Amino acid sequence: MDVLTTRIEALERSVCSAKADPPTANLAEQVAQIERQLGRTLADHTSLAQALKKYEGLRDVIEGDGDLELSRRLLGVTAKAELILLNDDTAKIMTDLHTISDLQPRINQPEYATAAKLASQLNTLEQQHGEQAAAFKQVVADMSSAVDRYHAETDALSEIFLRWDRVLTSVERK
Repeated sequence: MDVLTTRIEALERSVCSAKADPPTANLAEQVAQIERQLGRTLADHTSLAQALKKYEGLRDVIEGDGDLELSRRLLGVTAKAELILLNDDTAKIMTDLHTISDLQPRINQPEYATAAKLASQLNTLEQQHGEQAAAFKQVVADMSSAVDRYHAETDALSEIFLRWDRVLTSVERK
């Protein structure tokens, strides 16, 4: 097991280890070396170079003392627009605002302004509707009662007619 562990560690060192640059003697050489590496990286990746250029232009605002008024004065219209457009929800917000502006004429109808004035009339109409509904219910009950009496009388007359027909039929047979 120890042999296997030793071999795995040796393999990891050979695969994962990067050849380190020779150690530098002073801090200035280390800074110069880091700047050269940064220059190579920016040359390889133009988008990073463009982002760094934009950052340098806005460094005072981004890393400032937090003075909001200074930020407002220093940021141009395009920079403000870029900051707003960085937000992912901007398109959704713009769509919602457009929808709201489309609905604005329907929301501010002149009829809505008179609604408060017409509230008393509405209360009167509601009361009348309640009275009419009660009267309608009574009329329906009266009609139902009349129809039931009609059916009862019709059934009684039908029974009388059937009995009379039987009596006449029996008299004729004799």
